[in-house]
Amino acid sequence: MPDPLSAARGKSRRPWRVFLDVLFPGRCLLCGEWLRMASDNDVPVCRPCRDALVPIHGARCARCGMALISEIGTCARCRGSQYAFESNIALFPYSGDPRRLIGALKFQGRSRVAALFAALASAALAGELAGFAVVPVPSRPGRKSPDAVELVARRLERDHGATVARLLVRTGGAQQKTLDFAQRRQNLSGMIRLARAGGSVPSRVLLLDDVFTTGATLDACARALRDAGCRSVAGLTLAIEE
Repeated sequence: MPDPLSAARGKSRRPWRVFLDVLFPGRCLLCGEWLRMASDNDVPVCRPCRDALVPIHGARCARCGMALISEIGTCARCRGSQYAFESNIALFPYSGDPRRLIGALKFQGRSRVAALFAALASAALAGELAGFAVVPVPSRPGRKSPDAVELVARRLERDHGATVARLLVRTGGAQQKTLDFAQRRQNLSGMIRLARAGGSVPSRVLLLDDVFTTGATLDACARALRDAGCRSVAGLTLAIEE
């Protein structure tokens, strides 16, 4: 159920401002229209814009989850890659409005967007969520606030009954934006490990990440889990670069 909108967002706010905040709970992040009282104000995206978001559907790559146009079974990228995870479900291509929403969640502090992605993720899994422990891909060390992945994991746990297991930590690694798969794998080598050495892991794990770029991050996380005894590792990403 959506959280009720608080009528008071700070004691210092004037009464007329509080009234306006309740009557008009912000603007849609995509079209800029005022959100109405009757809308689901738990998410700062209006209903028409939400309805216009089209997840990847139809033929997908069996490994990375990218939409297939002419390939059959797996995409050209995955045919030459040896991933430790079995498959990945990507909700959207990393472009257009989904990319804008991920950017708002990651870089603009729009934490309420996490509720939207959690709902879409739960729907995409079509009831299979209960069979997996959701493991968030760990953020870089030194971060003081929850990152986008953790925010979505919390909403999956709170709103959709997911079992979230924060099993992994990241001890280092440089920025990876300009690196290819081999360079990213080398960069992450030894940098992702179990949060507790010698701890047990679930037999089936669903790794949660924001954007699938080369698959190196999911691969490193999957290898750490498999080394600890996990038998089945799949991925769930908010978007995939195509």
